[in-house]
Amino acid sequence: MKYFWNLCICIFFIFSSCHKGNLPENETREKEKWRIISLAPSTTKILEKLNLTQHLVATDKFSETEKKTINIGGFLDPNYELITEINPTHIIGLKSHSRIKEKLNFLNSKWILEKAENIEDYFHTFEKIGKEFGKKETAQKHINETKKTFNSFTEMASLKIQCDLTKPENCPERKKILIVISRKRGETTNILAASKKTFISEIIEMLGAENAVKYNEESVNPYWPNLSPESIIEINPDEIWEFGELRKDQELCCKIGSYFYPYLKMKTVNAVQEKSFKLFEDKNLTIPGPNIEETLKFFAIELYPSYQKEIENLINPAKSRP
Repeated sequence: MKYFWNLCICIFFIFSSCHKGNLPENETREKEKWRIISLAPSTTKILEKLNLTQHLVATDKFSETEKKTINIGGFLDPNYELITEINPTHIIGLKSHSRIKEKLNFLNSKWILEKAENIEDYFHTFEKIGKEFGKKETAQKHINETKKTFNSFTEMASLKIQCDLTKPENCPERKKILIVISRKRGETTNILAASKKTFISEIIEMLGAENAVKYNEESVNPYWPNLSPESIIEINPDEIWEFGELRKDQELCCKIGSYFYPYLKMKTVNAVQEKSFKLFEDKNLTIPGPNIEETLKFFAIELYPSYQKEIENLINPAKSRP
């Protein structure tokens, strides 16, 4: 009888170990075959957040990642031969990469190309990538936590301006901000701005400000329009926020040669009269990826500097506790 039970136990462990060994091994083999190319900084950040960098073999030259990857070149002009040599299982990017897909459609790769204009686009892309690589629950958890953070900031900002920002149409006295993504250094030409319906606009609006640039469907690029000095004078922003880089020997404002000096010709603009300029030198703040909460924090501190500790606590309560 003792021999019989020992034999049963041995058989159980043999079948149990086989069952446990085979399925994960097959799954591991499938994962080991993943070779991902990311065509944009935003999708690279999403892959990092989902702990998929071990499968990331190449990125565009603007992506920053701790893992050393192959540089495939520019955002819209990658090295096609190099991509072909890599022969990736997945190529992940934006809708604007559709032409790249057309040229490389002969590859046996799965393409994930999504929009990246607003926050909803970001959530959708995060969810889709998570589902593709077996990270659906991780993706959904991140989305839920981010939405919760957004709600907390909206509640905080509503208290500060004493108006319910869930109904912004009832808050007409909001500060109008012009968000400049880029412009020609030392001039007020080639000004690229963020309009409403972009994620940057959505962030400042959930914080109680208003984007000075409307969304115009008839524009060549309705999300990121080019502005002339005349159009800036017409919209008359209260503040000008710009993403750029200050030279080491350069002042912010307002002497000749200072960063914001070119705007001083627009004497009728409220932001110019009040010298209300802000410069953001961290280019990651313009990337609609997982660092979107960092952008939210930076903007909130700019709008409510006396509440910095409270704002940092909303992003990471554990780190902010004494």
